[in-house]
Amino acid sequence: MYFEYKNNILNWYGVNLKNITRKVDELLLKEYNYEGPYYLYSESLLNDRLSRFKDIFRKSKFYYSVKSLSNIYILKRIKKFENFGLDVVSGAEILRGLSAGFSGSEMVYAGVGKTSHEIELGLEHKLKSFHVESISEVRQIERISRKNGVVARITARLNPDIGVDTHHYIKTGIEESKFGILPDEMKQLYDIVMHSPYIELSGLQVHLGSQIMSSAPFFKALKFLQKNASIAEKELKKEIEYLSLGGGFGINYKQYMKGKPLKEFPLEEFAQKLNEINNSPWRVDFEPGRFISAPSGVLVSNVLYIKQRQKTGIAICNAGMSDLIRPALYSAFHPILPIEVRSKKKGKYDIVGPICESGDFFAKGIDLPLLDEGDKLIVGFAGAYGSVMGSNYNSRPFIPEILVSENEIEVIRRPQSGTDVFQYELNI
Repeated sequence: MYFEYKNNILNWYGVNLKNITRKVDELLLKEYNYEGPYYLYSESLLNDRLSRFKDIFRKSKFYYSVKSLSNIYILKRIKKFENFGLDVVSGAEILRGLSAGFSGSEMVYAGVGKTSHEIELGLEHKLKSFHVESISEVRQIERISRKNGVVARITARLNPDIGVDTHHYIKTGIEESKFGILPDEMKQLYDIVMHSPYIELSGLQVHLGSQIMSSAPFFKALKFLQKNASIAEKELKKEIEYLSLGGGFGINYKQYMKGKPLKEFPLEEFAQKLNEINNSPWRVDFEPGRFISAPSGVLVSNVLYIKQRQKTGIAICNAGMSDLIRPALYSAFHPILPIEVRSKKKGKYDIVGPICESGDFFAKGIDLPLLDEGDKLIVGFAGAYGSVMGSNYNSRPFIPEILVSENEIEVIRRPQSGTDVFQYELNI
C-alpha cells in the first residue's frame, strides 16, 4: 500500500507522515526560517520503482525522463542503477545530468526544437544519441557535426499515427502532433545519412503519449518500428542498433482515491508478452519518467482557512497552482489525504490554493474527514511534473524539496526567499 492509516495517522510506504513532517517543519524553520508547503520524496519508493524496470526488462536499457522530476539529488540516486541513463530535452538538462555524474554517452536527447548551441553542447559531450524529430533538424545536426569534424549519432523519432486513450494534450503519436517524423519523410533522412560521414542512424523510436493504461498500443508501435527498421537497414545497408518504445506507462490516481487498489499500467504482463513475441534482432529500450517519479513524491500543505458554502466547504491551502499546476493545466486528479484524521464525520470540500485565479485548485467536491484550520494535507503521486513545472506566479517563491531515506531527512532544494524571486531583475 502506498498510503494507509494506522491509528488515524497517514503512513506513506511505511513512513509515519506525522512524525516525518514534524521533523521537516522543525528543520526548515531552524535552517531557513521557512514555514510553508514542500515536496517530500521517498528514496525507498524511488529505488523500488527503478528496480522494477531493471528486474523485468533484463535485455533493455532505460533512459529516465529528466523532465518528469529533475532534481540533481534524485538523478544521483538513479545513477546507481545499472542500465539506467537519462532522457534529456534541453541543454540545461544535459548539464544537470553531467552534474549528477552521468556521462554524455549515458544520455539521449529528445525534443523538437534543439538550438544550435544545444546541438553543439550535445556533440561536445558525445551524447549516446540525438532523437531527431524533423528532416530540418537532421540537416542542422549534420551541418554542425561536419563543422566540428565529429560524427553525430541520431535516432529517428517516428510518428506512427497511433492514438491512445488519454488527455488530448499528452497524445504525442498522432499525425497532427508536432512530434516525430512521418514514415513518408524517412527517405530524405536516409539520403542525408548515406551521403554524409558525419551522421549515423543508430535507432528508431516512438513515443505515443502519457498516462497509457493498455499495452495494446505499444505492441502496435513495436510492429511499426520493426517494419521501419527493416526498411532502414535495406536502404542504408547497415544494421540498426536498437528500437525504443518511449514511455507513457500510466497510473490511475482517481481510482485510488475511491478506496480501490491503485490501477497501474500492467508492466510485468507487458514485459512477459514482449519477451515472448519480440524475436527480432533489435534491442527494445524505454524512456520511463512518470511511472518512476510520480509515486515517489507528495506535496505537503497546510490548511490556512475554511469557508463554508451551501454545498461544499472550501479548504484554502498554502500550496497552489504555482507549486502543482497539473490539476489546472490538464484537469489532472491527485489523491488528497489528511495526515491526521481528527473526526469520523466527513464533509465535501473544494481543496484550493492562495493564487488569485479561479483555476487554482487541487480538487473539487471531494469527500474527506472533517477538516480544521492548521490541518496538514498531502497531494499524492505528485513527484512527476510537480516541482519541475512550478513557477513564480504571483511572485511566490519556489518551495523546498525534501528527500526521506530510512527516516533520514535531506533538504535537496532550499526554499527560495522573496528577494530570490526578482534577483535577476535588479542589480542588487
